[in-house]
Amino acid sequence: MSSLTPALRAGDTVTIPGFARTGLSEYAVVVEVMTDGAIELDNGQVLLANALVPVATSEVWLPVAGFADRYRVSSYGKVVSLRYKRTTRVRLMRMSGASRYPSVTLCNEATIIQVGLNRLVAQHFLAPPADARQTFVLPRDGNHLNLRVDNLQWVYPYKAADEAMAAYLYHVGERHHNSRLSTAEVAQVRHLAAQGTTQKTIAQRFNVSRPAISLIVNRHTRRYA
Repeated sequence: MSSLTPALRAGDTVTIPGFARTGLSEYAVVVEVMTDGAIELDNGQVLLANALVPVATSEVWLPVAGFADRYRVSSYGKVVSLRYKRTTRVRLMRMSGASRYPSVTLCNEATIIQVGLNRLVAQHFLAPPADARQTFVLPRDGNHLNLRVDNLQWVYPYKAADEAMAAYLYHVGERHHNSRLSTAEVAQVRHLAAQGTTQKTIAQRFNVSRPAISLIVNRHTRRYA
C-alpha cells in the first residue's frame, strides 16, 4: 500500500488482488487493524495492509447518538466499537440477536441496550418519518440482512404486521422442515374428511398418523393451507 493510500480502519471495504482466483469473494471488510499492522478481515483472514486495496464507496459513518465516544454506525449497516472490551481497540462489531434482524448491544457506564440494526441505521441516516405513526423500519426489498440506508423505510405498524405474517406464512406449511404433506395434500385431507372418510383411512392413505390428520382437519396445524 503506497504512502498516499489512506490508512485502513475497522469497517472499511477492501479487495484482495488475486484472491478471486480461489473461487471466493475478493471483497472483504476490515474487522480490526492490529497493533502490529496486520489486518483482520471478516472472511477470517489476517493479512498485511500492503496486500489489500481499499474500495471507494459512498458509505458514511456517524457517531452513535448517546454513545458517541463508544461506537460509530455506517449508512451501509455496520457498527464499529471504538473501545472494544473497554480497551483502546477499534473493532467491527459482530451482529447478534433475533433471526429476522441483526442487532447490536451498546453499552457505556450508565446503560446497556440491544437495538436492531435496521432501527439504528434509520435513526441516524433516514429523515424523520412524515407521519409520527410510522414507527417501524422495514427493508424495501424484503431482505432483512440488507440494511443499507437506501433500502430502509419508515412504515406504519399495520404494514409491519402484514410483513411479519407474510414471513410467517412462508416458513410454515410445506416449507417447514417437519412437514410431510404438501399444501395440495392438506387440501385433499380436508376434502376427504368433509365427505365422511374416516381419519384412520385418510391417515393410511397419506402414510401419516391419525392424530396428525386430526390436527389438520381441525385446523390446529396447517391453518393457512
